[in-house]
Amino acid sequence: MLNMNNNRITIVGGGTSGWITAAVLSKELCARGVEIQLVESADVPTIGVGEATIPPIILLLDYLELDRKDFLEKVNGTFKYGIHFENWSNIGEKYMHSFGAMGTPLNSIPFTQLWLANVSQNNLSHFNDYSASAIAAYAGKFHPPVARPKGASPNHFFPLNSLQYAYHFDAALLVSVLKEYALAKGVKRTIGTVESIHNADHSDDIETIRLSNGEEITADLFVDCSGMRGLFNKQHFQCEFNDWSHYLPCNSAIAMQTKIDTPPMPYTKSIAMDAGWRWQIPLRNRLGNGYVYSDEFISDEKAEADLCSALSEHEIVAEPRRLKFKTGCLTQPWFRNSVAIGLSSGFFEPLESTSIHLVHKYAILLKDALLSDKQTKQLRKDFNTSFMEDALAIRDFLVAHYCITDRQDTEFWRHCRSMNIPQSLQDILIEFKQTASISLRENNLFSYDSWLMLLTGQKYLKDYSHFAKLFPNHGVQPQFFNNVKMAINNEVSKLQSHQEYLAQ
Repeated sequence: MLNMNNNRITIVGGGTSGWITAAVLSKELCARGVEIQLVESADVPTIGVGEATIPPIILLLDYLELDRKDFLEKVNGTFKYGIHFENWSNIGEKYMHSFGAMGTPLNSIPFTQLWLANVSQNNLSHFNDYSASAIAAYAGKFHPPVARPKGASPNHFFPLNSLQYAYHFDAALLVSVLKEYALAKGVKRTIGTVESIHNADHSDDIETIRLSNGEEITADLFVDCSGMRGLFNKQHFQCEFNDWSHYLPCNSAIAMQTKIDTPPMPYTKSIAMDAGWRWQIPLRNRLGNGYVYSDEFISDEKAEADLCSALSEHEIVAEPRRLKFKTGCLTQPWFRNSVAIGLSSGFFEPLESTSIHLVHKYAILLKDALLSDKQTKQLRKDFNTSFMEDALAIRDFLVAHYCITDRQDTEFWRHCRSMNIPQSLQDILIEFKQTASISLRENNLFSYDSWLMLLTGQKYLKDYSHFAKLFPNHGVQPQFFNNVKMAINNEVSKLQSHQEYLAQ
């Protein structure tokens, strides 16, 4: 039974958020008699720069029952094993936030503890050397995870079992695929620009929206996918917005597409610049590039010039586009009968490719809520609580990239080193330094392994020797770690190249 008698749902916004939401809701609701309408404006361009994802994207495809191979071809997609970070801790230094498990346990002791306990006394190599996904990424290889053989001993190490991946794709082509899916399920599409929003006479709920052509649309539930404008929750209801610009200094971006001249590598690049960082996302037919920066430390013109200089060896195939944003999020993305999903609910830097994941996750949660028999008040509370927990976890992970740096070569990086950080992040850093542990909530988007890759990759600690005292029974001969590396490299060497796998 549908909750709240939401038999008419109107989604406003036809970008990535709008059509992901339409596809997810239509999968089960249209067959139950729900009328879903999506209003998109021909006058409002979509941002469409979020072309990198994280592994939960697979869950979206599986939920929609989309064939993975067919999907990847339609969106000019490539595979992604992680994010390569360069020049973040210091110029010339690099590491990868790779997907999948690290190494292998020994006598039920997690590999992460073994590495921390032995890294100093055994002079172990970087954490990435024990990640099958990182090794495969840098080798330009690709294969989905390989299942453990039936009956295999749990003590045996199968490196390819720990491979984990996501996708890069063309955001505009993604919208085309999802639009076709949603329309086939019964979603009605309307072209028009929202001119005004009207509450019901008997309550503060939204009852109708009026389009610039005079058309009025009435619905029981409105889903705000209008982007950073936030027509409903931000503007109409004036819901509380948590401004994080004092923690995340960047407020501008320039996006640019270039020709790809070499086989696409299976990872995203994040390269620190003088006043922020630039991304590079390889598709089959082009590279997606951009510079995320703070206009307090560099002018828009200088930022564009620096990006063009960094890409001087690549042929530009689309003119640069400038974007302005404010990092932060709504306290209540679900307020009365309006649900904000995507950029209308908040903006999180694309540093860890979380945007599309949040759209997918909260479209699913909304669908589940509409099929629930819980009271509306409780559904809103649960939805908003979950969103804030995710938002704060992402915020802290992103802020850590900036504040954990030894760079002092520009004013921007000196600011990042000395800026105030959230108390929750301070607690994480202190806890790790003292105990080698991090208290994370269940199902935290960024696992302990992800935090460890960030903290070790950006050299948060210069000395790990005290961890040996924390784990006195975890001493292991260096040969164990050499064997783990050797096993990973041997198995990865047998894989096809990423380009060969795509061409199959």
